[in-house]
Amino acid sequence: MKTDDLPFLRSFFRAVTDQPIEFTGSDAGRYVPLYETPELAPHDPVKLLARPIQFALGQSVQLFSGFRGSGKSTELHRLRRALSAQGDYKVVLCDIEDYINLSQSVDIIDFLLAVAGAFGDALQKEGFLPNDPAREGYWERFAKLLTRTHISLPDLSTSGIKVALKSDPSFRDTLQKRMSGHLGALVEDVRAYVTGCVKRVKDKHGPNTEVVLLLDSMEHIRGTSTNATAVQDSVVNLFTSHSDKLHFDHLHVVYTIPPYLKVLYPNLGTLYSPGGVQVLPALKVRNNPKLRATAGEVFPPGLELLERLVSARGDWRRLLGPERETLDRLSLLSGGHLRDFLRLFSEIIRRADTLPVSPETVDAAIAQVRTEFLPIADADARWLHLIATTHGVALPEIKQLHDLARYLDTHLALYYRNGDEWYDVHPLVRDVVRRQVEETRLRAATAP
Repeated sequence: MKTDDLPFLRSFFRAVTDQPIEFTGSDAGRYVPLYETPELAPHDPVKLLARPIQFALGQSVQLFSGFRGSGKSTELHRLRRALSAQGDYKVVLCDIEDYINLSQSVDIIDFLLAVAGAFGDALQKEGFLPNDPAREGYWERFAKLLTRTHISLPDLSTSGIKVALKSDPSFRDTLQKRMSGHLGALVEDVRAYVTGCVKRVKDKHGPNTEVVLLLDSMEHIRGTSTNATAVQDSVVNLFTSHSDKLHFDHLHVVYTIPPYLKVLYPNLGTLYSPGGVQVLPALKVRNNPKLRATAGEVFPPGLELLERLVSARGDWRRLLGPERETLDRLSLLSGGHLRDFLRLFSEIIRRADTLPVSPETVDAAIAQVRTEFLPIADADARWLHLIATTHGVALPEIKQLHDLARYLDTHLALYYRNGDEWYDVHPLVRDVVRRQVEETRLRAATAP
């Protein structure tokens, strides 16, 4: 390997490491404006999220969903930048994962506490509130609410409440049980706190100022092998049964949610008027299989966008060779899932011994990423094959929603939208699934 090849590979490897673009400093140069193309412009998530905020009178609430690695967090950062540039908006972006443990069931009590605490912390951090040390954050205020309602909890400092909420499951259980009879008081107190914060922001920055809260990472919630069903059920309950408690006067809110919520609860958007639900799909690299005239044909604009995306991170021609054949093969195998596309490149780079890399190196990288999806149980293969042939979720019965959530969460199944919405099995495992189904049928037919 040439002496200057290793620094090139190191830089390229770091650039394709998956992380949100926050539009601060040099990272903005890595962003490719996917939605400036005519084919995708009608589905620009930032425009669709911004409009209710801009048009609603004083307040709005929306749900934003996207699969892990689909670019959702980057689009939230872009939304914050776009609104902030207009001058009348003060936008805070909070990561709910900093406040609650997303491997455990979530209750409306600890969720409201986390939202209020995150909102107050972010306003202070961004400098949107007047610098008044006498003003309390929500953690101090919540301690006073406990006193007023005569609720005793383990002896914790104010900062201890925040830490224990995320890291101590027994504290959360105790909190939920002892606050269950005082949910109305908590809702009222959180809303009063939020309204007070918004008023102080307007007092400092002008009466026409609009305050926006973007709450990221809620779609990361997932349980372990022992509690996955309970965790998913708790999310459904939170955003459906308690939807009325997630609206706040004088505040625009965008909550991220897991993709399966939209499947489980038809017309979910009516609970979150006027914004409703926006789902960020995978980038289309093939045409909708449901459209017979162009079914399965390569979608050139999608391939061009992925070429621009990787070009913003490194010289793919130096890595793969000057021709587009290998690049387009990787684009199609990714299924348009941005994280998986970049993941293929990282595997190629770590195996590179010469430049451009050999076909065997590319094949080895593809095989490695494919094995990370495997093995697939026979029952899962049958369902995935049905998704691949019908291009719908093919949900047999509602009690199997948790399996569907797992497919979507692990990218075994991908969601697309261009006109109609449709689903497909990840191209890396589509043939594996088909062969596995054929083999199980053959075994069943020849079994004694």
